[in-house]
Formats: sequence, structure tokens, C-alpha cells
Amino acid sequence: MNLTSIGSFLIFLLVLSILVFVHELGHFLTARFFKIHVEEFAVGFPPRLIGFVRNAEGKWRVFFGQKPPPPAELGGPRTIYSINAIPIGGFVRPAGEDNSDVPGGLAAAPKFARVVVLAAGATFNLIFAFLIFVVGFHVGWPDRVYVAKVTANTPAEAAGLRAEDIILRANGEEMHYPQQVVEVTYSHLGLPLQLVVERNGQPVEITVTPRTLDQVPEGQGPMGIQMGQTLVHNYSWGQAIVRAVQELGYQLNQLIHLPGQLLRRQIPLAAARPCGPVCMNDLTREAVVASQEIKEWFPILQLVGLISVALAFTNLLPLPALDGGRIVFVLIEAVRRRRLDPAREAIVHAVGLLLLLTLMLFITYQDIVNPILPR
Repeated sequence: MNLTSIGSFLIFLLVLSILVFVHELGHFLTARFFKIHVEEFAVGFPPRLIGFVRNAEGKWRVFFGQKPPPPAELGGPRTIYSINAIPIGGFVRPAGEDNSDVPGGLAAAPKFARVVVLAAGATFNLIFAFLIFVVGFHVGWPDRVYVAKVTANTPAEAAGLRAEDIILRANGEEMHYPQQVVEVTYSHLGLPLQLVVERNGQPVEITVTPRTLDQVPEGQGPMGIQMGQTLVHNYSWGQAIVRAVQELGYQLNQLIHLPGQLLRRQIPLAAARPCGPVCMNDLTREAVVASQEIKEWFPILQLVGLISVALAFTNLLPLPALDGGRIVFVLIEAVRRRRLDPAREAIVHAVGLLLLLTLMLFITYQDIVNPILPR
């Protein structure tokens, strides 16, 4: 293992910890806003190394190890702020998470408050991703699509497309991502597609008719081009904010429509393979190396932003043990107008957590024996 691998691994741990911290901070702050008692806000996972807690007079007390001062010495229940031994992520432990009989706990809170607290983690991840994108677009971001290669005897060659052309618009819509060009191309199979490209600094209008799928040779696309992205460095802060909003919307839209794109063969099945911690570490290494080679920040910023969006989206999926699954139970409770059996709900979440951990182990195994990126 060389210094770059060690450095990228440390960066990966830092990025993962920051993203989980931001997520848990969302839960923590909204719980405090709704007067829901939080028993512990932790950085890292146990065993606990050091803890901080206020007493009744508001003075901080420091303790080491697992055992905190008893509530009687502190003047009642207090929030413990702890730093733990395993330096990955963190957690928030609200009182009465699954027990509505605990006064001031999460389960005893009004349904609206519970939904907001549960959704706040993903919301904070989206806000964090937005801020990362703003910085990225301001300092330099791959934001224009260029034609890397035009294959001979294809609709693109016949229409006059050339390598190095920058695709500005397609059917009047601005193009910022290769996937956008793919989507508009597949929506015009066999139909004329109006493109505006930039060539030698000047706009050029081109009409190309993409081939239908039965006419596309193996290894080619309907137009017959290969695409890449080029950097844009001249965005002001205002422009960067606008593009960050669009980028956030685009990434969420891609995640929502991913199943449909797979079915339509717009994205290869291998490209949608789930990525576990080992894979994310590999991606971090590639981003660090790319940043060093091109002397640009965007590979690292882009990776952090995309992981943050993916973390938010995944947590809101309506699956047991995830925040989205818990929100579903609150909504069911609202429709039925009576509480579900807490014991049964706890069992559902426990089984869901077991299945998710099993899936994560399988994904991690695949990342090790069949890595997406070569090592």
C-alpha cells in the first residue's frame, strides 16, 4: 500500500464520517427543536472513549469510558456528547425511539414532529450536497458535453458532427451531462434531432436523425458518437447557486428514473451495480489521483456531493430500519388513527436491519472479489 492509497483511505474515512455526522446532526437539531430528549449524540461508534455532559448548573462534566454520571448527579436526564473508538460516522439516540410510554421521547411526540425528525437526516445530506455543488461550480466543474469521437458511416458523421464539438443544446434544451444527450437521443430514435454545437467558439446548428435500436451495430449508439465533459471555470457565486440547484435536481431525477433507464437499455446493468464501502474507498482513491493529476478539486467535490445525495435518497427509501421505513409506519398510523403495536414494529425494523446488513456484506464481498475499479 503506497502513500496515495493510505492518504485516500484516510480521506474516505473523513468524508464518510462527515456525511454521517451531517445526517445525524439533522436528526439531533430537529429533535431538540421539537423538545424531544436526545440521550446521546456520538461521533464514531462504541466503545466510548470520552463523553461530555452538562449538569443542572450548566457546567460541563467530562468522563471517560462507557459509564456516564448517573442522572441524579446531573439534576435529571441530560444529553451525552461522546467521541467513540471506531472513527466512522456516528449516531443519535433519542429517548423512547420505539416506546411511546417514555415522556419526552421520539415515539411519544406528535406525528408531524416524528416525520420531520426522521426526514431531517436526509434533508441535511441534501443541503450539504447542495453546498458542495455550489463550491464545485464556482471553482471549476465539468459542465459541458463535448464530442470525443465521431464513428465513420453513422448519422453523426452524415449530419456533420465533428470531434471536439461542444453540444450546447438539443431540441432547445441546454445540455450539461452526457446522460442528457443519451436521453434526448433515445426519445428521438428515427426522428430528426436539432442540435446546437459550439465549434471554434461559434454556434453551429446541426440536424441528426438517430438510428432505431434494430439499426444500431454492437458497440455503438444511435448517433454514433462518444462523449466527454469539459470544465467550466467562470461561474459566479450566483450562477454556481443556480447550477447547484439544477445539479441536485438532476442527480435525484437520475436515481428516481434509474430502473426505467435500465429497462430501456439506456444504462448498462453493470453501471447500476450497488457500491459498498470498499467500492467507495476505491472511488475515493481514483478521485484523489485524478485531482492530483489535473490539479483540480472537482473529482473529490463531485464524489462527496454524489455520495451525500445517494445517502439521502437511500435513507428515504420505504424499507424497514431506514428512516423512510419508519416514516411509512408513522403515515400508516396517521391513516389508521391508532398506533401500531410497538413490539411488532420493532420486529419488522430488526428483520429489515438484518436483511440490509446481509445485503451490505454481499455487496462488500463483490467489491473485494470483483471490484468495479481495478486495483
